[in-house]
Amino acid sequence: MANDANPAGRRRRRRSDVALNRTKLLEAARHLLAADGDASMVQIAAAAGLGRGTAYRHFASRDDLLEAVRRQERDDAEANELEFVRPAGELAHTAPTPLSITDVLNKVPPFQLGDQIVAEAQRLNGVTAAAIYLCDLDGTTLQRMAGGGGFPERLAVPLAVGPEIPREGVAALRAAIGEVLPGIVVAPMYLRGRATGVLVAMGATDDALRDLAAEAAAAIALADEYTDAIDGVRRARPTSPAAEIQQNLLPPRILRLGGALIAGNVLPGYDIGGDWFDYAENRECAWIGIADAEGEGARAAGLGAVLLGAFRAARHQTTDPAAVVRSMHEVLRDVSRGRSSAHVTVATWSGPTSTVRWVTCGDHAPILIDAAGQMEVLGDVLPLLGKRGLPAQPAVNERRLVDGDRLLLLSDAIVDRPLLGGGTLGLEGVRAAVAKAPLASAAGTLRAVEDAVREAVQDALSDDATLVVLVPNPAVSEAENEG
Repeated sequence: MANDANPAGRRRRRRSDVALNRTKLLEAARHLLAADGDASMVQIAAAAGLGRGTAYRHFASRDDLLEAVRRQERDDAEANELEFVRPAGELAHTAPTPLSITDVLNKVPPFQLGDQIVAEAQRLNGVTAAAIYLCDLDGTTLQRMAGGGGFPERLAVPLAVGPEIPREGVAALRAAIGEVLPGIVVAPMYLRGRATGVLVAMGATDDALRDLAAEAAAAIALADEYTDAIDGVRRARPTSPAAEIQQNLLPPRILRLGGALIAGNVLPGYDIGGDWFDYAENRECAWIGIADAEGEGARAAGLGAVLLGAFRAARHQTTDPAAVVRSMHEVLRDVSRGRSSAHVTVATWSGPTSTVRWVTCGDHAPILIDAAGQMEVLGDVLPLLGKRGLPAQPAVNERRLVDGDRLLLLSDAIVDRPLLGGGTLGLEGVRAAVAKAPLASAAGTLRAVEDAVREAVQDALSDDATLVVLVPNPAVSEAENEG
């Protein structure tokens, strides 16, 4: 009842719940049908942990579900940068794409790129109108970048992490767009396993539009360095200077690592500016970091930028999380003259051994939620970074993850989020949110927790809320090797 005071948060959660249920049905169908091609809708719904009625609300018939599974498999292949089996002598594209990334970047002003992509889409056979949309920073709407012809300025996004849409969110997005624009062909703009937006068109063939969307995704990513126009589309409202610094420091929200999927985000991303997360996959290991510098505004953003610089510099020289934490600690004390502190977790991930090693300084250790939904707070917590008492050789925690595990690195603003009815979200609230997401979905897990945070408050968030989710997934390494 307390949530009635926050209708926007409730609507967002409902959209996410619908999208996550659709994802669960598709994943259950894929696994069951691979083992038993005659699996019924009732069996698929049960395997997804959902009721028969929910299954039929998403798919009017079993044939509709099978078609959605086939489409999802194709989306997954594109997201993983794998090619479909083609006849001998036929290369990547089923249709020649009219977009040359080299020509576009050399000959088209970056701020006109959206118009150029739409113009090329309208040259495809049968296309009568086209538009391009980018996801906003909140992961709430698709904002129209270019195109007219009656296309709305914005469309709701059922499942996204910041300005990126995971592969498991595309099926729900297609369904949502189809309700608003029936008959429209939707081509996700995939780049490294996630979509940054969509290209939509009337009268297009699916293959031709997909090929153009793939080229458009790469062109937009490269052109973004040369103009504010592309980034401006993603901002549904103005950002403060501190938040602008923060946004420019953040890496992609969704990433494939060797043997794992990872998703991270900072809320709200418009007003505060002290938190960051970062990751990088190197030859020896993958690095994951999360930090919450004290304070707010420009000062917090500045301290956060210094800490991120220290993290990135130190990890070039070692594979030891303790050494990196110690370096960050010394830099923070030097810059702030011992008067500032920060919560940090620095971790490494080894795909071949499915092992994470980490050091946490501050209040909240990483948490692990297993396939049965059991939650465990992991490891020891050291004093705040920048404070006296940090050991010269911080102890490193280590844990091997198994299928079904989900590792969460989070800032204090997640668990300490006040609820409208009193109390805080707490670890139990986080666990309950995680239970809504499919086991293998890092992005879905993060979105479910984000929704719980947003729904908990009526006004704008008063502190950054930062979360990184890592899900072990050996199939990711196999896809990389095959690709």
